[in-house]
Order: sequence, then C-alpha cells, then structure tokens
Amino acid sequence: MRTRLRLRLGAAAAVGLGALLLATVLASPALAWHSNLTVTARCLDGQVRVHYTVAAWEKGHEAPSVDVSYELNGTKVELHAPDQFFGPHHNEFTGHFDLPADTTGTITFTAVAHWTGADASSDTGSAELPEAGKCEESTTTTEAPTTTETPTTAGPTTTTETQPTVAPSSSLAPTTTESAVGAATSTTSGGALPFTGASSGPMLLAGIVLVGGGALFLFLSRTGDRRAAR
Repeated sequence: MRTRLRLRLGAAAAVGLGALLLATVLASPALAWHSNLTVTARCLDGQVRVHYTVAAWEKGHEAPSVDVSYELNGTKVELHAPDQFFGPHHNEFTGHFDLPADTTGTITFTAVAHWTGADASSDTGSAELPEAGKCEESTTTTEAPTTTETPTTAGPTTTTETQPTVAPSSSLAPTTTESAVGAATSTTSGGALPFTGASSGPMLLAGIVLVGGGALFLFLSRTGDRRAAR
C-alpha cells in the first residue's frame, strides 16, 4: 500500500510539474517579443552624429513593420527607412543622422514593432548629447607683427620681414554617450526576459510527457483499485 501511495504521489507531482512547464512555455513568448534599442551620440566633423540600432530580442520573430521616432527638447520626429522591419535573416537595422554642433539635451528613441502572431511592443532607448561647445571646431591664428630694423651705421636702410606663424587648427576629442534600453520599459534597469527560442521545444515536450504520463498512471491505478474492490 505504501509503495502504491508513493507512486501516486510521484505521479501527481509529475502532473503538477508538467503543467508548470506548459504554462511557462505558453506564457513566455508574449513576454519575450520586444526589441532592444542602442543609441550613441558623439562629435563628428563639427556636428553631433546620432547613431541608433534596433534589434529583435530573439531571432526568428517577424515584424513586417517597425515604427521608429525620436524626441528631443519637446520635438518629435518620425523616421522612415525601407529596412525598418524584422524578418528572416534580418534581425536588426541601424541608422544615423547629424545634428548641429550646439544641439544639447537627451534624445529618446521609440520603436513600435508590429509582430506577426503577437501584440505590438513599444520599446525606448536614449542618450545624452555632448555638452554645448564640445563639437565646435576652434581655430586660433596668431600673427607676428612686421618689424623694421635700422642700423646705426651709415648705409642703405634694410627691412627684414618675419613670416607670420599660424597655429594648427585642432578639434576637441569626441564625446560619446551610450544607453541601451529594451523590453517594454527599460532593459538597463531591469533584468533580461527569458529566452524562448529553440529551447522552448524540449520544455514543451517535457511538459506534455509529464502531464500525460502522470495522468495515465493515476487513471490506471484507480481502475486497478476498483477492480480489486470487486
């Protein structure tokens, strides 16, 4: 009797574990379907170069269209490019543009991915632009005055000119600020969502086996008890 009771308890535990695995596998894809944004801002050729990358968190998920926009100092700008989508062998896309050298503030990007087979996700990424004056090229020119020397001895007056010297122009070192934010709110402050790609198949199969095998054992065990009672 004790052995049979232990087997039944083990079968019940298997059913519970299998149900937990199935619930995890079925719920995790909805959590994992999002994109990551990486944004950088640096000085380049006297301007502020802003570069952004939008990448799918997991390969294989398709989004026929991804809306990308950025907001800076209260102004929102929509970006349009033919490669703003996720598909086979296309898990990320990038872009860049230049802003005037005196542009400052925090630039925040938003990517709204319209996933195939899942709800749309809205993800953000931001970066601080370089401080004012960092990207302006400064050129300093110093010119020596022309001097005239008159000798004390008799004779013709001679004039000697000193060629002006010009200090070479110099540009300040680039300032780079980077911030990566993903998931629905922020992947910088929060933990990474569970990976649900190729590993989902074994978990799904294990859950089915545990639930089916445990339920079948409990059913046969109860049927045997009823026959023994007769």
